[in-house]
Amino acid sequence: MIARSTNNGLLAELAETGPIRTAVAMVVAHQDDETIAAGGTIARMLDLTLIHITDGAPLDLAISQAHGFETRAAYSAARALELEAALTAACARPVRRLCYAVPDGEVAGHFDEIVERLAADLMPAEAVITHPYEGGHVDHDACARAVHMAVAILQNIMGRSPTVFEFASYYLQHGIVRAGLFWPEAGSPEVEIRLSSTALCRREAAFHCFKSQSGNLGYFSLDTERFRRAPAYDFSLPPPPRRR
Repeated sequence: MIARSTNNGLLAELAETGPIRTAVAMVVAHQDDETIAAGGTIARMLDLTLIHITDGAPLDLAISQAHGFETRAAYSAARALELEAALTAACARPVRRLCYAVPDGEVAGHFDEIVERLAADLMPAEAVITHPYEGGHVDHDACARAVHMAVAILQNIMGRSPTVFEFASYYLQHGIVRAGLFWPEAGSPEVEIRLSSTALCRREAAFHCFKSQSGNLGYFSLDTERFRRAPAYDFSLPPPPRRR
């Protein structure tokens, strides 16, 4: 594994090969985002709370039907089964799992209730890993914003809060999908993990579990995962690609 930074704490643990003992909450929008985030690394997280904000199925029935499911409920159930298989393949053993069951694409419309739930559910965590704010998906951006707001609430109320980190996801630049990379942010060095052969096999097996999402996952390289400490975003501005 190759580290690009010498940050302490969770980034240092991620850059090594041993168990990650930091109490981590991973907050993701959809079933498969956890595998994109850390399919090869998640097995090393010994104290992991895994939170999915959506149930993976949009309100638009046509989208479920386009994936071969007659109902939204059937599509959601299929994505839940894919997740179970992927976590098993990745040897992930979260100590706690939560799903807020918001419809896919509707995170912004449930923002206040999500923030309230996150403020309670993130309380035991020392670190939280979530999406970057970079315009790849509206749910990703809303999820990132909700995490940052929940952490700010905890800091205000308790005088302490988990540190926010990010995993590399995807964004569009000049109409091209940039997957597995961060939109560059000054002052936010990253840790790049070159997966061992064992970790690579786990991640590849987990990816293959998401049959309904194979088109999207095909954009990602399997052998590398990237993390960084979250920048201090100004969420009153559009995400970065639209800012420039």
